[in-house]
Amino acid sequence: MRLVNKQTDQPLVEFIEGQTLFHSRYLEREMRTLGIPIPPGSRSLFNGQDTIYLGDDQFQKAFKEIYYETLMDRTLFKWE
Repeated sequence: MRLVNKQTDQPLVEFIEGQTLFHSRYLEREMRTLGIPIPPGSRSLFNGQDTIYLGDDQFQKAFKEIYYETLMDRTLFKWE
């Protein structure tokens, strides 16, 4: 599964067999340092954690369900 910029058809991130491969160094750095903030109502889905960082076993789930759904413009990016 990969997230692609619709305008350029370039991948932003790929999830391959449990591995996360970033094509955007900026986004990768952001995920390592800032992580994905988990809203209070969703924390029970992530073992009570308030932030999920790259490398966490629930990172891909948080990226797809929280980061993509709430923070990304779906008119610019799509999953393939």
